Amino acid sequence: MLLLVHGWGLNRRVFAGLEQALALPCASLDLPGHGQAPYEPGALDPDTLAAGLAARYPGAHAWLGWSLGGLIALTLAARHPESVSRLILIGATPRFVRADDWPHGTEPAVFQAFAKQLAVDHEAALRRFLTLQAGAGARSEVRALMADLEGGGVPQPQALAEGLAVLQESDCRPLLRAVRAPTLLLHGIDDTIVSIEAARATAALMPDARLCAIGRGHAPFLNALPQSAALIRDFLDE
Repeated sequence: MLLLVHGWGLNRRVFAGLEQALALPCASLDLPGHGQAPYEPGALDPDTLAAGLAARYPGAHAWLGWSLGGLIALTLAARHPESVSRLILIGATPRFVRADDWPHGTEPAVFQAFAKQLAVDHEAALRRFLTLQAGAGARSEVRALMADLEGGGVPQPQALAEGLAVLQESDCRPLLRAVRAPTLLLHGIDDTIVSIEAARATAALMPDARLCAIGRGHAPFLNALPQSAALIRDFLDE
């Protein structure tokens, strides 16, 4: 079974095309406060969420995490290795914010400005984020993301705020060497949310990881769907 965890602001519906292309036993999950999932404060804490997922899905499964979902899947693999047979990270990084010892992240001021916009108009902030994910000129992709968002359930404002705080505050770099499951990183070459350099640095810090640069933007499984599905199937078949 392949279990898929979406990114900030979206819902499980974003993986519908990938699931169809994979033609494998899959289950996509809604994060707390996203899609149809209920929300309570603290539910998006990576350690808390990873423990809950390990209990909800006993046994070893393949896990795929995109963006914020990558943080969750990475935490699950490190904290609960018995639950993860293989790990796939898309547009993922252990630390989203730049630091002196992590030059691959986004400037803290960018997150701070985005948090302010989210507090004033969360719908406008979400639309802007979806546009950034798709990349310049990808209007059809933005429309597809908006359709997935509206069709699967718009996230609750409290969940958006907490999820953004998780992106700002989390630093999972100490967990990377604890991940024993074979890991595949798929990353858009021109991803403006998580740079390809962050993906390279992440792969280098993991015991058994490989990086494939594919597609564009932050969601290469949308704009390079056949290639993404083929790489994932081959990885799971090894």
